[in-house]
Amino acid sequence: MIWQQYSNQQESQQEEMQSIINIVEENIDHALKNSYSAALSLALIINDQGEIDDFETVAPKLLDLNENIDAVQLVPDGVITKVYPYDENKEALDYDILQDSTRNAEAFKAIEKRAMYFAGPFELRQGGMAIVGRLPVFIKNEFWGFSAVIIKLPNLIHQSGIDQLAGENYRFQFSKIDIETGEEIFFLPGDWEVGEAYTENIEFSEGDWNIYITPIAPFSETYKLIPFAILIFVVSLWLGWAMARLLKKPKELEKLVEAQAGELFRSEAKFRTIFNQAAVGMVTVDTATGKFLDANARFSELLGYTQDELNSLDFKKVSHPEDIKENQLAMQALYNGEIREYTIEKRNIRKDGNLVWIKLTVSPLWLAGEEPSHHIAIIQDITKRKEAEFNLNKGYQMVTDQNRRLLNFSYIISHDLRSHTSNIQSLLNLYSLTEAEDEKETYIKLITKVSNSLNQTLYDLNEVVAIQSNVDIKLETLTVNKYLNQTVELLSFEISKKNAVIQKEVPENMQVNFNPAYFESVLLNLISNALRYSHQERNPEINVKAYQEDSGWVMEISDNGIGIDLDRHGDKLFGLYKTFTDRPNSRGVGLFITKNQIEAMGGKIEVESTPDQGTLFRMHFKG
Repeated sequence: MIWQQYSNQQESQQEEMQSIINIVEENIDHALKNSYSAALSLALIINDQGEIDDFETVAPKLLDLNENIDAVQLVPDGVITKVYPYDENKEALDYDILQDSTRNAEAFKAIEKRAMYFAGPFELRQGGMAIVGRLPVFIKNEFWGFSAVIIKLPNLIHQSGIDQLAGENYRFQFSKIDIETGEEIFFLPGDWEVGEAYTENIEFSEGDWNIYITPIAPFSETYKLIPFAILIFVVSLWLGWAMARLLKKPKELEKLVEAQAGELFRSEAKFRTIFNQAAVGMVTVDTATGKFLDANARFSELLGYTQDELNSLDFKKVSHPEDIKENQLAMQALYNGEIREYTIEKRNIRKDGNLVWIKLTVSPLWLAGEEPSHHIAIIQDITKRKEAEFNLNKGYQMVTDQNRRLLNFSYIISHDLRSHTSNIQSLLNLYSLTEAEDEKETYIKLITKVSNSLNQTLYDLNEVVAIQSNVDIKLETLTVNKYLNQTVELLSFEISKKNAVIQKEVPENMQVNFNPAYFESVLLNLISNALRYSHQERNPEINVKAYQEDSGWVMEISDNGIGIDLDRHGDKLFGLYKTFTDRPNSRGVGLFITKNQIEAMGGKIEVESTPDQGTLFRMHFKG
């Protein structure tokens, strides 16, 4: 019994340390991933010629989005040339990392691995102990330099949660193997021996670090067993004497049974105390029905229900509908004996209707081979971690979209504007070579025409930039029929001139959240296009209808015009300066702007078309 009690204590302590160290590892791993994302985003501002674009704008945004980072650097050829924040880090400027034999080993390791590597902790030139994550940047397979992030050691320790998790029972140590000497260096205060009893540790390959945890008093619980051991010894002697008198003194046996019952009661009370005071949610569940039988205070607090309210609920009532099936499949495997426990991440619905992300671990309370009865579930709140993952993905998508826009506009500038300037240069050369006044006049007219075309291109680009860069677009609730009637009235001359018929099937109650100027532009572009590209052999018929789906309102604008060959032009339909007809005044700008305006409002646009029969544009508005 003493050995079993001792083993249980040690196993419980090891499990608690393992749980704590896992949380620390998850926190640090999350911080390093955020740092990698920031370093990657910073590297994306380096163009193919190795030039740095817009560092002063991007760097502050990265620090705002990543509170775990204290500074960022750009290090071409190993020399620090860009830092942010500037005042706190300006002492590091012009420092050549690769030439410093006391620091360059870890820098060369990052280059060799072609991956992010965290150096340190070490004392920075600008002051303070920190780790430096260096992401090597290669342009055309040639080493350019580093995109680097700085995390000060106190900040990293704070993010790991060590201060909160250590409490009064445990202590932590943070160490690193020195690449030059091979010795292990410890960074947190206090005496430390790695070989101490019951030590758990984690290692991070990104930085060759170790984090250790050990109990402050590893044998304190063991000492408590000494009185218990003495008690067992005495009880053993007493039981021997009592058994000898058992047949003679049944009353004493009855008293002994009562004493054992009291001990059982106290053990159950101790379990109940642990159950109710646990830092994570715990609940026992009827396996057959899924009803909650008993729940601790933490679980009740997490979902916002009282104990009595929980007793009338089952797991389906508090689960997000989309997560129930996965939970049921895992529970069925547990019920069938295929597994002995499972862990999933899912969403629960609080009493106030808010969602909370949880990590759910379920274990059976029946032995293998027995009929399933009850099971116990342990619930850990992971909402903040899920929100951090969402923000990280959102930031990554923002950088990706921005890069796509930059590539698109770089193509426009390099191709379209260069064409105009080349034409002007050629005409000026011809103008300077001729002596004839009539030829000069002709060249002047051509130069004026090219100049006007250049001015139109710049106007189009300015309008596109205004749409894509406007982050504070004013939204209003618009009555669709009002704007549709205004558009038809505005185009009334063109409609009358072409004998066009406009048919409207739009519900009077249709309203959408949209920018008024954008909505007017969308309707004007689509209806005027239907008139402009009408078929020469029949009068234009334009149908505008709308209907409601689960996701929101849908509007369709169709015509019987010349149509579009989507097999040939479908992938370029909404491209800038993409035209598919030889009709005059076709510039390939309207549909590009229309698509950007709709997507800026959270909607999308689709097209169906058959050559010589007509075209249908379908707009989905955000609900």
